[in-house]
Amino acid sequence: MSQKSAQKDQTPLSDKNYQLLEIEDQSPPAATKNAHNVSHPSKISMSLLEPSHVVEVEEEHHYEQSYVKGVVMMLTTTLIWTVLHVSTKYMFTVSPEMSPLDLISVMGYSCVPCFYLYAKYKNVNVYLFNFKPKVQLVIAIRVVVGLSNNFCLWYGFQYISIGKAILIWSLSPLFCAITAAIFLKEKITYQSIGLILISIVGVYLLTLNKSDDPKVASNETLGYCLVVASAFLYALLFVLLRTMSINGVHAFVSPLYFGTGVLIQNIIIFIFFPGAFHFSAYMDKAVNALTLLLIMIGCVVGQYTWMTAIQYAPASKLSPIGYSENVLTILSDIVIFNYHFIMTDFLGIAIIILCLVTPLMLKSSE
Repeated sequence: MSQKSAQKDQTPLSDKNYQLLEIEDQSPPAATKNAHNVSHPSKISMSLLEPSHVVEVEEEHHYEQSYVKGVVMMLTTTLIWTVLHVSTKYMFTVSPEMSPLDLISVMGYSCVPCFYLYAKYKNVNVYLFNFKPKVQLVIAIRVVVGLSNNFCLWYGFQYISIGKAILIWSLSPLFCAITAAIFLKEKITYQSIGLILISIVGVYLLTLNKSDDPKVASNETLGYCLVVASAFLYALLFVLLRTMSINGVHAFVSPLYFGTGVLIQNIIIFIFFPGAFHFSAYMDKAVNALTLLLIMIGCVVGQYTWMTAIQYAPASKLSPIGYSENVLTILSDIVIFNYHFIMTDFLGIAIIILCLVTPLMLKSSE
């Protein structure tokens, strides 16, 4: 589906009907003046109104079908990401020697062939040198930001609970206000600044639950810093993706060149830091091999369902579905990893959730 057609599908039905009503109300004065001369006005009125009513019903049906598809795709994406994140955290727990670089590598290796072949099937332009130099630079920056984001996120997963990590990472939409103001010159509101500051208080409260072991506590602090950095980088990634979209870059280009960047990164690491990878450890335990397979499949399928979801429904209406992963990962902390939350944890969780929900509530009330 092209970007223009996706945008057309995402036009709110209410706007379409309202425009139709405006056109119908603006009838010429002469038609109103001579209306009493018509022999059967009721029949003519019905003949004029019936087609527009049919169009409205068809549009409403089409919009409802698209919205349902978007919701189903977003639910699928959320479930896939939850399974990947929880299984990865479990692998880090049972195999501390595993490196996040291994996971990033698997993600990149799976993206390149799958999205390249699918782009060829859809006849999508994915060749870097077919774009303008400025767009090429944006794509290159997207690769660097994407790699940095994954590095911070997966290394942060190693040191803190999965529920806290995903919750902090969910703050990226709030950080978008900062990145959009810096790079797109969009106006930042006092509301956005206030929510960001309050959410930082929530993050601080989450950090108070530390281990008594100084080394472990230090690693946990590092983990929180890395996940916050990842949330900011992910917000910057949204700005770059929006810039690419405005310049006619298809959505398939993003995961394809992210995978290409991973391949280039790994070549450099293999040359200078060959001991950074632990691929052989995947075969030592069944859980490692299973996680490898889940990441390879889930990365491709999750990227596809996410891109499909935002084509069928507005992102603002799908984001609450994505936030449901916070509930699932926090429950996994309790049930799977036996993590003990304390009062400051619950207070921090409540503050962050409030900061995430407030913009959605304000937007729905407009």
